[in-house]
Parts: sequence; C-alpha cells; structure tokens
Amino acid sequence: MMSVPQLKAHEEEVILVGRNAAGELVVDSDFAQPVDLPASVFPGISGYATGALGMHSTVFDDPINDFFQLSTAADFQFILLAKDPGMEVWNYNGFVFGYMATNDAYNIGPSPFDTHPVWNIVNGTPGNAYSLTLKLHDLNGVYPDSAPFVLSFTPVQIHHPLNIKPVDPLHAVLLWTTNAVGWELQSSDSLTASSWGTVTNLPGIAGTNFTFTITNTGTQQFFRLHQQ
Repeated sequence: MMSVPQLKAHEEEVILVGRNAAGELVVDSDFAQPVDLPASVFPGISGYATGALGMHSTVFDDPINDFFQLSTAADFQFILLAKDPGMEVWNYNGFVFGYMATNDAYNIGPSPFDTHPVWNIVNGTPGNAYSLTLKLHDLNGVYPDSAPFVLSFTPVQIHHPLNIKPVDPLHAVLLWTTNAVGWELQSSDSLTASSWGTVTNLPGIAGTNFTFTITNTGTQQFFRLHQQ
C-alpha cells in the first residue's frame, strides 16, 4: 500500500477506489493504459494474463483532490458492463471459477479491500488493445453506483534469450533464465524445418538459469525456446 497521500495509483499500477465529498464513488485508474499482459502462467488459463493489477480502497483522505476513504458500512462489487472479443476477467461464484459474463458481479467486500482479479486476453494480437467496461456497486446502498470506467490491456510477447557456453572441446551448455515459465527447449537439425521437437530431458538449474548440456560431436543441431 501507499506510504504517503501524494502517491497515486499509476505509481503502483492499482485501481484506487474512494469517494468524493458529495458521497459519489470515484475510481482512480490514472496509470498508463493499455496495461501489458504477459503470457499466462496460471494453470488452465490460456493466452495472456495477470493478477498483479489490483483494486484497492484508498487508505488516505486527500481533500485537495476531493478523494476520501470509504465507509466500512458499504459492501462492494464491480459489475462487468462490456468486454471486447477475446478479453476476459475471471470470477469465482461459489460453484465454479470462470469468465465473467456481461452484467455479472465480482464480489469485493467492505473497505478496506485489496482484491486481485485475473485479467485475461484469451485471443489477442500483441500491440492491439482490448478493453473492459466496469462500474462499482454498493450492495448496502451507502453509495450510488460509480460512473462506468474502462480498463484496457495489450498482450506482450516476452522473448527469453538462449545462450550457449563452451565447456570443453566436446561439450557446451545452453543457459536460459528460470523466469521463462511456460517456455520449453526445442531442437531441430535445420533452421528451415517445419517442425521442432521438444527436448524431453529435464534441464538442470544453476543460480537463476536453467542449464542443458549438449555434445559438439555428431550431426548439426539447432536449439530454441518456444512458448507452450
């Protein structure tokens, strides 16, 4: 959470929720949009996804900007008003974890809150923006609904370098970062091959890198990292 009142949502990339002096719900999403979505690391969730972009209630009163803390008597949801094709947000309704449909509600609860939905571009092209339109609703009627607000996301293809380090005249080691979750090592005997084979032997780990030892004898072979 923020340490001084002057910090705004864009510095943490959070959706900050408060009220104004008139008792109207205010959403501060004043951070750079579209938000980058990396390749999903969540089991069962394909495409690009993150749970890092959270929705927080403000913990400070900021009279200069007419932005104040919320009543603990309120009980909040956000309502999904519209979504672009390929753009989804996940919700658990007590029975199943799945995509929200238009007009579905995501339960947040009373203030103070810090909730992190999974924002997901299932089908999207890097560089294009995909949007959701939301509004906040108070189940207890302390506040009227907020004005609709839009969140935009873009898929980001992350490329991880594959490095090679000679060991001796007969051996070399391939190295790539352990942050490459969801990527697999593949090999082929030709750069123009239509298909690459997955290397099924498990790599080792040295520090922050995966390692895989190869021999310098025999036929020519090429290696690459491929996103699963």
